[in-house]
Amino acid sequence: MYLKKIKSLGNSLLFRLTVLYAVTFTLLAVLSFMVFYYQIYSVTMDRKDVELLDDVEYYSEYLAKSGLKGLNIKLIEEAEAEDPEEEFFRVLDFKGNLLASSDMSAWGPVDKTGVVGELKGNQINHIFQTVTLAEDDDKARMISAVIGSDTILQIGESLEEADEYLEIFRNLFSVLTGFLIIASAVIGWFLAKRALNDMADVTQTAEDISRGSYDRRVEVKGRFKEIERLGATFNQMLDRIQILLRSMKEINDNIAHDLRSPLARIRGIAEMTLSDEKSIKDYKDMAINTIEECDSLIEMINTMLDITEAEAGVNGTTDEEFDVVTIISEACELFRPIADEKRIELTYSLPDVLPFLGGKKKMQRVVTNILENAIKYTPEQGKIAVSATAGNGKIQIIFNDTGVGISDDDLPHIFERFYRCDRSRPQGGVGLGLSLAKAYTDAMNGLISVTSAVNKGSTFMLSFVQ
Repeated sequence: MYLKKIKSLGNSLLFRLTVLYAVTFTLLAVLSFMVFYYQIYSVTMDRKDVELLDDVEYYSEYLAKSGLKGLNIKLIEEAEAEDPEEEFFRVLDFKGNLLASSDMSAWGPVDKTGVVGELKGNQINHIFQTVTLAEDDDKARMISAVIGSDTILQIGESLEEADEYLEIFRNLFSVLTGFLIIASAVIGWFLAKRALNDMADVTQTAEDISRGSYDRRVEVKGRFKEIERLGATFNQMLDRIQILLRSMKEINDNIAHDLRSPLARIRGIAEMTLSDEKSIKDYKDMAINTIEECDSLIEMINTMLDITEAEAGVNGTTDEEFDVVTIISEACELFRPIADEKRIELTYSLPDVLPFLGGKKKMQRVVTNILENAIKYTPEQGKIAVSATAGNGKIQIIFNDTGVGISDDDLPHIFERFYRCDRSRPQGGVGLGLSLAKAYTDAMNGLISVTSAVNKGSTFMLSFVQ
């Protein structure tokens, strides 16, 4: 039981982050201590070296003034006034012979021949050394310096006081390190808990959604920047999923409602044909009518799927560069015979070239759907004008007609699936053309808008940022 709890705790992200924070903070503290300790030690040694150099200079001047005998007397007097364990002196010649010395019993054997040889053979006049006292392993700082033509002075001073100071610093840091470890663990736990609380909110939201609460969203305000970004992305994903689910529901509702009529017509044609003896021509007519109705159903289903895929962003088409002018001019020429048959004046005003990066097939469907819609609802001897412009990083395509127009009540709903205005019902159609045009325009990061007045016409405008 306890092993499982410990293992579960070890696998916890909260525990791991807390340990990571504590270890990182502790390592930084130790590193800072080492740097600070080194600086203190260096300053201490530098000060001790400066003091020794000052003593050497003082005794060098005294030697020049009072001679070797006077120097020996001076050194003995000062040695008697000092603790022999705290300081010593020794005077040598260049052959290593001892000329004078204080009590060095507490210092043990201090090398002299190596120092004498180094000072005699090199162009240097002093050497610093750190030596260890024989009795208690305390450290001492020693200088060996040339103070005369054949005289070397060695002065050593104990580092016990400096060592005690540094030891106090080390002990203090040891205590502080323990406190820092505990404090860093607590702070690390708090920070990790704060971050994971935000993560827990995201997890809770996901669990609520999995239980059917599709309207739940993550609160992104007042969070860490990364959590805000995660929450915003998560909410965008939920919006996409909700759009997809709503589209699927709409498809099911539309299939149940709008496919019932064509299926009923197919069944009615079949029943009427089979109710009595019919000729081969009648059966052929039934087959033709059945095929036409099936084609209409297939087109309707394919269009609904295209709209759903475009709105959900799952069709995955690759963007390509093409000329919008070519798309519009080809569409206008395609519908010109139909416009001429209704004696509709169809014109277009376009620049020489208008490059665009996006879905070429989507743009073709958008242009043809809007143009077909304009021709369908423009009465005879009407006018349709298509224009395209580019400027300020935008491309605009405008379709203007003198058709029957759209009422203010119908205008907000014309891009909804299967929505048909009262005036448009006699002309047929299932109400998917403008829905597909809007879905494809949105998929290309564009904007479609419309202004209209009853019996005066409509103007559709497409805007794309390039």
